[in-house]
Amino acid sequence: MATIKDIKYLNKDFTELRSSLVNYAKTYFPTTYNDFTPASPGMMFMEMAAYVGDVLSFYLDNQFQETYLQYARQTNNLYELAYMFGYKPNVTGVALVDISFYQQVPAILSGSSYVPDFNYTLYIEPNARVTSNLNSNISFLVEDPIDFSVSSSGDPTEVTIYQIAGSTPQSFLLKKNRKAISSNINQKQYTFDEPVQFATVDLSDENIIGILDCFDSDSNQWYEVDYLAQDTIYKSIKNTNTNDPYLSQYQGDTP
Repeated sequence: MATIKDIKYLNKDFTELRSSLVNYAKTYFPTTYNDFTPASPGMMFMEMAAYVGDVLSFYLDNQFQETYLQYARQTNNLYELAYMFGYKPNVTGVALVDISFYQQVPAILSGSSYVPDFNYTLYIEPNARVTSNLNSNISFLVEDPIDFSVSSSGDPTEVTIYQIAGSTPQSFLLKKNRKAISSNINQKQYTFDEPVQFATVDLSDENIIGILDCFDSDSNQWYEVDYLAQDTIYKSIKNTNTNDPYLSQYQGDTP
């Protein structure tokens, strides 16, 4: 009948493993081996086993540590854990600048006071390019659209009187603030022949900030999704009378 032996699993370093091996030999093999001097062959094998256990324990703890985002130290593991949580790291840093945009619009009488005539307001499409007056080679990209007709807590439109005639305002000055990044938009074309599962292409350019859009030869737009089973993309549309004649009085972007 086999004897149930007491084995401990809490020992991890060399000293504790060596001590456990010695105690194990003394407990279960008291007459087989009893020479525990440092120079004995038996102690050599016990210390070698303790050494292997210490190394394995170290790598086990290290690999377990790398599975936690707050404790991981290896760059590849940090990126993989970030991707698992849906975070997309910015691997390229860009220069940021705050830009103020102004538009002059005429005044219109509304009730008993003059207000800006928002029928003249401009709408600047996203990804507008702004260049410097001092150096035309330096350009900035304004990623967000600019709509002077909309003012909200998140995107306020500052209104000031620009021109008056006597005490009557003749025109107003509208102001919008936007952040711009130092970048340019480049295009790349790739040819796909036979269908290939999960086909990939390599971008040879450096300092890539991101992919702006992707179109095929039939003008179909392709979108980046979080998972391949996702089949719906929600886009923001302008709440105008053409898009929705019943709710167009609520200005702003509607998802």
